[in-house]
Amino acid sequence: MTTQKIYLITGAGQGLGRSLALNLAQTACQIILLDKDLGALNRVYDEITQSEELLAEPSLYPIDLLGANIDHYRELTETLKKSFGQLDGVFLNAASHPAFTPIQHFDMAQWYEVLHTNLNANFHLIQQTLPLLSASKNPFLVAIVDRSIDEHPAYYGAYGVAKAGLEQLMKSVAAEMPNSGIQFYTAKLGPFQSKTRSILFPSEDPTELPTSDQKAQELLNLVQEGLSSEHIHKLN
Repeated sequence: MTTQKIYLITGAGQGLGRSLALNLAQTACQIILLDKDLGALNRVYDEITQSEELLAEPSLYPIDLLGANIDHYRELTETLKKSFGQLDGVFLNAASHPAFTPIQHFDMAQWYEVLHTNLNANFHLIQQTLPLLSASKNPFLVAIVDRSIDEHPAYYGAYGVAKAGLEQLMKSVAAEMPNSGIQFYTAKLGPFQSKTRSILFPSEDPTELPTSDQKAQELLNLVQEGLSSEHIHKLN
C-alpha cells in the first residue's frame, strides 16, 4: 500500500472540481482529474505542474459521462487499479444543470440525459471505485448534492430529481457498508460563484457569494478530519 494519497475528482475542469484539485495539490499527492472537457483538464494540469507551490502529480482522464457505458467504467477501474492500486478519496462533483423548466414542459430527451449524467453515471462510479477505496486506509467518498433543491424545489426538473436520487444512493451504500472503513459524505452545498450559476442567475451579483475555493477548503477541512457539519453530512 502506497503512503502517497490518491484522489479522484469528477468535473475537475472548472468550478468546484478545479478548486478541489488545486487545494489538494498543495500536498504531495496523486490527483486523477476526470472531465469531458480535455481543454479545461489541460489548463488545470498546467496550473498544477507549472506552479512551484503545488506539489501534486496530476493525471488526466477525459471521459464524457453522458456517452460512457459500463465498459468505459470498467476500463477506468482497470486503469486506476493498474496505475495506482487504490484510491484514498473520490469526489463525485460532475453535474449537468440545464435551464430552469417546469416539469410539464421539460424536454423528454434532456430529462434522460440529465438523469444519466447526474445519477446513473455516479452509480457506476461508486460501484467501480468502492474496491479501490477499500484497498486504502481511512478513505472517503464524497457526493456533491445541492441544498437549493430542498429550499426551492420548483423548476429544478431532472437536475433536482437526480441530486435527490444521488443523496439517497449515498445513504444506501453507507448503510450497506458500515464496516468497510470508507467514510461516506454528502455535501449539500449552498450557492457559490461559478460559471453555471452566473448563467442560471444572470441578475445575481456573484461577488456577494462565496468562491468555489472557499467551498472546496471548507469541504476538505471536514472530510480530511473525518468530521461533519450542518450541510456536509458524514453518513456513517
